Amino acid sequence: MIRLGVDIGGTFTDIVLIDDDAGTLTVAKVPSVPADPAAALVAAVRRALERAGASAEHVAMLSHGTTIVTNAVLEDTLPATALVTTAGFRDVLEIGRHLRPDMYDLMQDKPRPLVPRERRFGVRERTAADGALLVPLDADGAREILDAIRASGAQAVAISFLHAYANPANETAMKRAVTAALPGVLVAASSDVCREIREFERTSTVALNAAAMPVVARYLDALRERLAPVLPKTQVLLMQSNGGSMTVGAARQAPAHLVYSGPAAGVLACQFIGRLTGRDNVLGFDMGGTSTDISLVYRGVPRMTTEGGIGGHPVKLPMLDVHTIGAGGGSIAWLDAGDGLHVGPRSAGADPGPAAYGRGGTEPTVTDANLVLGRLAPDRFLGGEMRLDRDRALAAITERVAHPLGLDPVRAAWGIVRIANANMERALRVSSAERGYDPRDFTLVAFGGAGPLHAAALAAPVGFPWVLVPETPGVFSALGLLVADIRHDLVQSFLARTDDVPPARVEALFADLERVGHELLAEDGVAADRRVLQRSADLRYVGQAYEVHVPMPAGPLDAARLADVTQRFHAEHQRLFAHSAARDPVEIVSVRVAAIAPVVPPALRERPATTTAPKPVTRRPVFFDELDGFADCRVFDRRDLGPGARFAGPAIVEQMDSTTVVHPGQVVIADGWGNLLVAVGGHTPA
Repeated sequence: MIRLGVDIGGTFTDIVLIDDDAGTLTVAKVPSVPADPAAALVAAVRRALERAGASAEHVAMLSHGTTIVTNAVLEDTLPATALVTTAGFRDVLEIGRHLRPDMYDLMQDKPRPLVPRERRFGVRERTAADGALLVPLDADGAREILDAIRASGAQAVAISFLHAYANPANETAMKRAVTAALPGVLVAASSDVCREIREFERTSTVALNAAAMPVVARYLDALRERLAPVLPKTQVLLMQSNGGSMTVGAARQAPAHLVYSGPAAGVLACQFIGRLTGRDNVLGFDMGGTSTDISLVYRGVPRMTTEGGIGGHPVKLPMLDVHTIGAGGGSIAWLDAGDGLHVGPRSAGADPGPAAYGRGGTEPTVTDANLVLGRLAPDRFLGGEMRLDRDRALAAITERVAHPLGLDPVRAAWGIVRIANANMERALRVSSAERGYDPRDFTLVAFGGAGPLHAAALAAPVGFPWVLVPETPGVFSALGLLVADIRHDLVQSFLARTDDVPPARVEALFADLERVGHELLAEDGVAADRRVLQRSADLRYVGQAYEVHVPMPAGPLDAARLADVTQRFHAEHQRLFAHSAARDPVEIVSVRVAAIAPVVPPALRERPATTTAPKPVTRRPVFFDELDGFADCRVFDRRDLGPGARFAGPAIVEQMDSTTVVHPGQVVIADGWGNLLVAVGGHTPA
């Protein structure tokens, strides 16, 4: 059986092919096609099958991460969408929380609402916070709104009624009316997408979900058309923001779950490699062509959040907690009005790309700087499949940075790399130490096409003792796609004090969510004996405005287990915030069920260590710092570094999908899983 994982990035589309019977892994990269992502995906599939000498008939599954929703939001290309709300609440998207992203910027602009005011409509209806139906849906008012939506030309409709999380009856009635009156218009109700309290976040989430439905539907149709001739018998899965996979049918109905589809795969890959190597605490450093994604796995469990967002729009859905900054290999170096040097967040992307690509790019990027510094080889980029033009890179840096600042071009390139590193170093601190995690307890996992180029320089100042570079770092996220379970996250808001609520009432809520979970997995074609249901809850002290997520003990909820959950909450609050109040009353805010169909992870095999000393394939001058300038540096081929191989920096390790830079004073050892462990700051690899 063959499985494919395809990660569509801003610059390259990566693919990993795993043959479960042979226990082999094949990787490939092709340039992304922003205007037609499905074309790049099919090209990657063909390339991987050709390299592996495999038949398309043996491909059982293709899982892929996509930025289709992310790009549509950030590029403001979502289709016209209408919003139907309770009368008097149609401005909730603009009122929001009155929060200022930058409290000292008096000239800042708020993000434009996902739905403009002329396409937001209020209808007479009302549900109480406890779910009591106070005012049924006004049928006459609903018909008038349907006529207005038809005239507006909206391609999708979002419905978000007050307190619909407690009783969706009125939303369901409105959804039926829209479906009957407006054929071809896609519709989403908040009670189907996000059954949680907080009106603004819930409305924002369903508005984004509805707006993304036409975009995702068109993409999936194009994908099916392109893949049918190549993989006619293959099940296609898409990566969700929560780290689970979803079927094509589920993605059509809930595209908001794809907002962080791309970065999520990298988090799972970090969790997988951590388990494989016995490292429970890892921090993922995924530096690609346009951005850097940072994620944390603590005690073997990825950090999650339900307070995410994109482009200034809240998305209240469970998702892996990924910190993204605009720093990548394609990040453009530019000068401000005062001749201050900046790097990013604007990127050269895949087209035209860095100046060194020779595709018309004229602005200097981080990749151009690394090439000028000798860290990249012009004739061995992507394993020799793509040649870099050092003269073009040097000319771009000279014209745009070095000449205006009166600098030597090499020193200007060094400045570009230092500024990019400073941006990423700050993000690493935010994701670890500033959240209460000691970097000394973590291994920094460097991946993405540019991650291993920069990770070893960042680890020491932040405090990470080791950097782990996977065997295939440039396509590591694609590997994460192959370890993602099919998953549905279900939630129901329910406010009650733990010392007052009958346990049977909470148990009934869990039972209802589990019933829905079974139904969803059955629609996905998952057999009953393969389904796993996990319970959890959001709790807080009475009077607090934020919650703490707490796993629930196994078995039906009774008084003893409810008391245990309360104690778990106190302990977790203490760990997160360094204080707790065991005598204060605690309340449940929401109950959650994760309905999961686990996948069988790839059966990678550990290889025995060898005593053969690695030999460099060549040497070249590489610029490491201003004091020493260029240093004579050994260059190794990654394929020559078998288990047990050990050497000291300065050194460069080249492979098809990435390049690893080892700085002076650092030590590298290859393990039996094909990883490189780089010891920084005088530590010995373990």
